[in-house]
Amino acid sequence: MSHSIGVEKYASWSKEELIAKLLNYETGHQIQRDSILTTKTTVASISCDNTTLKKPSKKSPRPFDISKYSKRHIALKIAYFGWNYHGFAANIDEQNFPTIEGHLHSALLRSRMISDPTNCNFSKCGRTDKGVSSLGQVIALDVRSNLPRDSPLVLPTISMDDNTPKEQDDVKGEQKLIEEIPYIETLNRLLPDDIRIIAWASINPDFSARHNCRFRHYKYFFVKGNLDIDLMRDAANRFLGTHDFRNFCKIDGAKQIDNFDRTILHVGIDLVQDQQNFSTDEFYVFNLKGTAFLWHQVRCMMAILFLVGQKLEEPSIINDLLDIKKTPAKPIYNMASELPLVLYDCQYDDVKWCYGRDDNMFNTLSKLYKHIYEQWYVHATKSLLFSTLLNDLGNTSLKKFIPPGQELQDFTTNIEQTLKELVSSEINMSSGNLSNTITGGGKELRVRNYVKIANRETCDSVESKNEKYKRKRIKLE
Repeated sequence: MSHSIGVEKYASWSKEELIAKLLNYETGHQIQRDSILTTKTTVASISCDNTTLKKPSKKSPRPFDISKYSKRHIALKIAYFGWNYHGFAANIDEQNFPTIEGHLHSALLRSRMISDPTNCNFSKCGRTDKGVSSLGQVIALDVRSNLPRDSPLVLPTISMDDNTPKEQDDVKGEQKLIEEIPYIETLNRLLPDDIRIIAWASINPDFSARHNCRFRHYKYFFVKGNLDIDLMRDAANRFLGTHDFRNFCKIDGAKQIDNFDRTILHVGIDLVQDQQNFSTDEFYVFNLKGTAFLWHQVRCMMAILFLVGQKLEEPSIINDLLDIKKTPAKPIYNMASELPLVLYDCQYDDVKWCYGRDDNMFNTLSKLYKHIYEQWYVHATKSLLFSTLLNDLGNTSLKKFIPPGQELQDFTTNIEQTLKELVSSEINMSSGNLSNTITGGGKELRVRNYVKIANRETCDSVESKNEKYKRKRIKLE
């Protein structure tokens, strides 16, 4: 009964009146309804104020101060597939012309590893061109570290603040090791799928990824087709040793280079062993090791090897182009395609690569393998689809393409052969005054009246290009 009386008593009260009544019960004060009716606005404001007071105020996050952390000089081994990028080196328009280095800088900044890409002692082993890939590019730079400032592995600093963790003793009195930042895992989470950090290494502060490299190993993949591999091997062996390679590179007057001597340590043209059974074509690889390389040098070397393999040039053309007295300026010829070229490895002395933290290394490697496998699976599936259509067309007899009722004698081509035999025949490779010159990556150039390299026009000499650039600079100044 008393319950129903209480309900009737407050049934006509408004929301604001009920809130005010509750608030006053909480404060221990009694309040009449008359005073509530005359102060609805006040009640509403009181309720809002009390509600606000109950919410804890949110503090704005403190800005990250990288100067409070120690730094160390490390090397990173990187794999990337370059066909989606405008080269390795960063440029001023990364949005429209993305680069591998640009993505690395972005990941390093987002993970607070560095504060400024121009002020982190950055060096790179190779500056690969647009479309060129790498499975072992190396960079070196100063990055944030978890190690204490008194560690022999970190760089000296003048900052007095220190946010790095200190080594502590556990219950048994044994010193606990500080865990370093998981550089591989952290960066790979922020990088595109076709750029991966493979390993990292602790290195000396004066280490340079470029100048400390013992040799670079490049690979260039190509299909044998009608190429004469023995002739190409003969020509390639003539690159061995130290030579002036000015006729096998692109010369940039802005760099004012006057020394084009480079040393080739190893050459080899080898059959690719682990080929997929998608195609009957045999893939070969040009293996090339050298201490250093000029701009576009490998692609120019490969372009001449293709001409030798097609018997358009003799292997001795290599000797002629390396002889600066005989060929003082580079003849004009097309470079080989960038697609099949890969900077395979960069070798150093006394660099010990880490593939993850000791307690988690195999898990890190497993994730890396699975990630690369997923990328391979996508491209292998695409390759299989292309191969299926290619084989269906290529293995079809030319007879089947002839419309019903048309006389077979109207065709001068041997219609008993397959389409693949027709396309790959030596007659079609060079017919009359027309020749197909291979440029790699599945590309060919149709050339009328092929001109020997020795008889072609030449580019400006090195001295001429350097002098022209100097005069241009003087005019601008």
